[in-house]
Amino acid sequence: MDDPVPAERPEPGRGLAIADASYDWYRSHAIRSRRWYKVSEVGMLALSASIPVIAAISATSTVPLAIIGAVLVVGSGLRSVFHWQDNYLRYSTAREAIDAERRLYHIGAEPYADAATREETLVRAVTRIEQGELTTWTRVAAEKPRT
Repeated sequence: MDDPVPAERPEPGRGLAIADASYDWYRSHAIRSRRWYKVSEVGMLALSASIPVIAAISATSTVPLAIIGAVLVVGSGLRSVFHWQDNYLRYSTAREAIDAERRLYHIGAEPYADAATREETLVRAVTRIEQGELTTWTRVAAEKPRT
């Protein structure tokens, strides 16, 4: 019995290049946001934990405690302004959604089975994902900072 001839898949086109660029953007920004989120959380935790230690060591001087308190207030404000955790989660969700579309595209599964429409279909899917992420970002950005 002869092996069936595999169906030829068209060469990747401009749609895949657009999807790849979007995926790369979301990936790099998710990594950056996750890093800033973790650094800020660990920093705030370490500074908060240092307050009782400094108070015990230097019971007469309130200056170090005041400085740490000010840094904590600024750090808390930065978290509210930049939304690092929210960004990380949004960017990761968008990245994974784009990757799912790219996988379907690569194997020629629906809705990418038709060579005549697959590029446009992929660009539309990526655009829909990007617009959804932007809508969520707009909602987050419009929220008043948590205090």
